[in-house]
Amino acid sequence: MVMPQAMASSCPQCGADVRTSGARCKSCGFWLAAAPARRTGPPTARPAPWKDDSRRTMVVVLSVGAFVVLGLVAAGSMLFLRRSQQASAPPPVAAALTAATAPAPPPRLEPGALLAAARREASAWHRDAVFVGMSMGPLDARGVAVDGKVEITFAKPSGHRIVGGAEAANERLVFSSRDGTLTKSEERTGKARIAPEPNCLFEDAWSSAQRAGATAGVSLRYGWNDKQGRPIWEVVSGDGQVLRRLDGVSCSILTR
Repeated sequence: MVMPQAMASSCPQCGADVRTSGARCKSCGFWLAAAPARRTGPPTARPAPWKDDSRRTMVVVLSVGAFVVLGLVAAGSMLFLRRSQQASAPPPVAAALTAATAPAPPPRLEPGALLAAARREASAWHRDAVFVGMSMGPLDARGVAVDGKVEITFAKPSGHRIVGGAEAANERLVFSSRDGTLTKSEERTGKARIAPEPNCLFEDAWSSAQRAGATAGVSLRYGWNDKQGRPIWEVVSGDGQVLRRLDGVSCSILTR
C-alpha cells in the first residue's frame, strides 16, 4: 500500500511554517506540493436528478379517456333521438297513400275552352254546323262554381243563309260538361236562331255583370235576341228571371 507523501513543515518558496496553513502557504500563498492543485477548468456538470412523470402521464390518459367516453355518450344520445323522431313520424309511403286517396276538387270549368272543343266536334257532326247558344251556372265571384254546368248548342243550317239571326234547322247537337269533359247528345227541337260566337267573352261579360250588381248564384246565357236584333248575354236568376242584359259584342249593359 502506497502511503501519501507527508506535507512539508515549511514553505518551499518562503520557508514559512506551513504546518497549520492547510493547502496554501499563509505567508506567500504558495500551493503546497502535498495539497491537490486548484482546478482551473470549469466544474463538471452535475447530472440532472431523475424525475418521476408517472403521475402526469396518468392524468393525461384519464383526461383523454373521459373525452372519448363523453363523445360516445353524445353520439348515442343523438342516435336515440333521431330514431325516436323517425318512429313518431308517419311513414312516407302512408303519407303518400293518404295524399293519393284524398279526393281532388273538380276543376274549374272554362266556357271559352269548352266552346272551342265543342266547335271541333260539331264540325265533324255536320260540315256547316252553326252555333245557336250557350249557358253556364251557377256562378260565383271567380266564374262557374265548382258544382256548376256548361251547356253549348250547335245546329244544322236550314238554308244557305248562315248569318246571325238566320233560322237554324230542328236538328241540334247539345254538349254539356260538369268536370271539364264534354258529353254530347242529338235532339230535335223547335225554332232557333243562329248566333255568331260571342265577341264579348264569358269572363268579360261576368265581370261587367258583377259591376252592375249581379251576385253569386245566378247564371249566364248567350244567344240571339230578336227584340234587340243582336246576340246578347242575359243574367238569369235561379227561378229563370232575366236580371240584366249585356251586348254580346261590347259587354255593355243594355237598358232597353
